Amino acid sequence: MKDQELANQILKKVGGKENVNSLIHCVTRLRFKLKDETIAKTEEIKNLDGVITVVKSGGQYQVVIGDNVEQIYDRIIPRLDETMAGKPVQEEKQKTSLGNTAVQLLSALFTPILGPLAASGILKGFLVLLTLTNVLSTKSGTYMILYASADALFYFLPILLGFSAAKVFKTNQYMGAVIGAALVYPSMVSAYNSGQTLHFIGVPVVLMSYVQTLIPIIAAVFFLSVVEKFLNRVIPKSLKGIFVPLLSLIIVVPITFLVVGPITSTLSTWLATAVLALYKLIPPLAGFILAGIWQLAVLLGLHWAFIPIFLNNIATKGFDPINAMLYCTVFGQVGAALAMTIKAKDVKFRELGTTAVISGFLGITEPIIYGITIPHKKSFVMASIGSAFGGAIAGFSSAKMYGGFASGGIFGIPMFIGSHGINSEFIGFLFSLIVAFTVALVLTLLLVPSVKSGEHDSTLSKKESAVIEAPVDGTIEPLTNVNDQVFSKELMGPGVAIIPSKGEIYAPFDGKVISVFPTKHAIGLRSDNGLELFIHIGIDTVNLKGKYFKSLIKNNQNIKKGQLLETFDIKSIKEHGYDITISVVVTNINEIGDIDVKFQSGTVNVGDIIIENRIAEELIDHGKLI
Repeated sequence: MKDQELANQILKKVGGKENVNSLIHCVTRLRFKLKDETIAKTEEIKNLDGVITVVKSGGQYQVVIGDNVEQIYDRIIPRLDETMAGKPVQEEKQKTSLGNTAVQLLSALFTPILGPLAASGILKGFLVLLTLTNVLSTKSGTYMILYASADALFYFLPILLGFSAAKVFKTNQYMGAVIGAALVYPSMVSAYNSGQTLHFIGVPVVLMSYVQTLIPIIAAVFFLSVVEKFLNRVIPKSLKGIFVPLLSLIIVVPITFLVVGPITSTLSTWLATAVLALYKLIPPLAGFILAGIWQLAVLLGLHWAFIPIFLNNIATKGFDPINAMLYCTVFGQVGAALAMTIKAKDVKFRELGTTAVISGFLGITEPIIYGITIPHKKSFVMASIGSAFGGAIAGFSSAKMYGGFASGGIFGIPMFIGSHGINSEFIGFLFSLIVAFTVALVLTLLLVPSVKSGEHDSTLSKKESAVIEAPVDGTIEPLTNVNDQVFSKELMGPGVAIIPSKGEIYAPFDGKVISVFPTKHAIGLRSDNGLELFIHIGIDTVNLKGKYFKSLIKNNQNIKKGQLLETFDIKSIKEHGYDITISVVVTNINEIGDIDVKFQSGTVNVGDIIIENRIAEELIDHGKLI
């Protein structure tokens, strides 16, 4: 699928531009904030060619794309800007937990700068390596220019975070940047370094170093948002353009230097001291636990809470041991993925695995996690076990990250050397990566089943006939006739289409209900012999929000062939302009082999066999299924 077509499909299936509050992207994901997530067609998005999966976490609707994410983002943004330019997006008020709110805040603050942050950190690490090996002198022009490139983001972090925080707190972004610039203004930095005493209208100023800090500027910009809202209410419209920013600067900057900065800087130091004290109690145990659960935390979006801790430790102490313990988790995932790739009999899986392993070594783990280790759950567990042992070794070695932020992969390794050179800390850190990779590789090779060609982990049973009966009376047609590309192009799987003559859906086999959509327009079923079926009633009928549908079943309910599952009002649905065609789709075709559609035209009645599992029948005939 071409980039523009994929972008169009994603935007359409998340509910259109009218359902989008905001959109940002990271290295591999489009991160939407939607007005109503229930409108988004998650399963259809997952099945788009070019989409790895969809993750709902921390109040974000995340569409995982992979390396091509920036191109897709660039094609979606102009379509959003058509309706959003010059207009503040009105977000629907939703009840969210304090934890989710914190995750959303941290994600919005740091996602825009994570790429430059990681690049700057890696460059600083390589410069350390080049100076230790005498390739570059710290007095050379080459070194000075490259170091300025690497260190600029960290030195002027308050400016960048001021801009980013202002967007989050919905205030003037350039004012946020100006306040950040005031904190690191050369004369103020010089006054602090020289121990100079300053007063503001007679009030003594407690000078602090705000270079590389993050908490003071975030607090200052939040204060700015409060002040700006107040000023916008009390200042006449004709005077706002000048006096709102003028008074904001006069109020916010001095109070930041007098109150906000000293308090938050002290809190930052206390936080770093507390974290490091906790870490020092039993470093190997801390590393074992944190590294063992880290990738799960990433999946749940909980990792955002740690990024400020990493950066705060660097800013206040000059080093961070937490990320040093967690860095091996990427290599644990790579080891498990490599093992699965080596063992796989399926050619397509091996191609996916090879690409994912290469991406993993570069620090991008989404293709591994969503394409390999999560679908094959045992391999994810083996990767986590390997990571736990690697984290324990990093903790035991007192490994530390110096002078920046490393997001993962081989290029971030020099960041853990530090100015002291290659010593036992760094050697222990390298050993933690090797252990995580090796343990995950070996355990996966020994304990995780290989991916078989065309089968995966088939659960078909010899005792049951591998057939699907018609779930509704009507006229059967090829699935390619359906006026929806997700079904007509068989993106969800092969099957048939039925134009119903009666508004009743019956169970096509004995089995269990996987899911009943809240809007009742779609049902997921699994037969006792392993076939998974998706029955989708109508086209875009999700917009009816359950009106004219009546479900008689619930999730995880056992069903019997011929049991009435749902009723729907054909006439009313048609009167509202919706196509009533029902798509009957086999969704786990990669696990069961192939299917045989018995006929694709003519009248069909409930109970007629419409699909057979050809491979399964052959295996049953030869007595291979037990």
